Amino acid sequence: MKKPAPKKSTSRTLFARLFGPSARGIAVEKSVLTGYAQAGGAPVCVIGTCDGTYVDNAAALRLAAHVIDCIEKHPKTPIVMLVDSAGQEPNRVAEMLGLASYFGHLLSCLELARRKGHKLITTATGQAVGGAFICYGMFGDRIYALDSASVGLMPVEAMSAVTKIPVPVLRKLSKTMPSLEFGAKPFALLGGVEEVWSAKDDVPARLARAIAAATTEDNRAALGKKRGGRRLALDIAKRVLAESAR
Repeated sequence: MKKPAPKKSTSRTLFARLFGPSARGIAVEKSVLTGYAQAGGAPVCVIGTCDGTYVDNAAALRLAAHVIDCIEKHPKTPIVMLVDSAGQEPNRVAEMLGLASYFGHLLSCLELARRKGHKLITTATGQAVGGAFICYGMFGDRIYALDSASVGLMPVEAMSAVTKIPVPVLRKLSKTMPSLEFGAKPFALLGGVEEVWSAKDDVPARLARAIAAATTEDNRAALGKKRGGRRLALDIAKRVLAESAR
């Protein structure tokens, strides 16, 4: 009797959707991904997470090491950062070992890459939540998201614990405040996501165009104002800059 073929992992299917056959160059170890692929026929460095994993100290080091490898061996190659993480590792040991410093090291490596001419493109593919999203995903020159992604900074339960505002009140507010709502589209309203890609889109072509069009100019406040999700941020930033220039 012939054995059934093994099922293709969800992550591998997603990588193939983004990078086609070149996705074979992406390695996955404990839900942390590193490697090289192609977008629009050009090489890209890939880092990120999958399976909704938490990012701990070791994961941050692996991601940072791959960024350094890209800087040293593949100058100016765009870095595509895939985010599917439930947040930073939620345990005391990770905190006591200096998790924030490990995240800082990763961000420093990404900033070095940017200064060396590497474009940084983020794509939220699943969960893009809290510290894990902040420690590398939000650092992209441009941030994109699949329409199935769950993008946000803090669940309302965690917000309630910090602010002491009851969860039902926060849930009600989230209906009219994109900053409290989870999802790719609410985050796009805020300007935090440049575009939302659907299953019907030619995602590899969109990714290639995103890389080609990326600049280091921070346009998020302008997008938030244009889309109506953040009406005051841009004007306040301009006023602060004007006052500081006096």
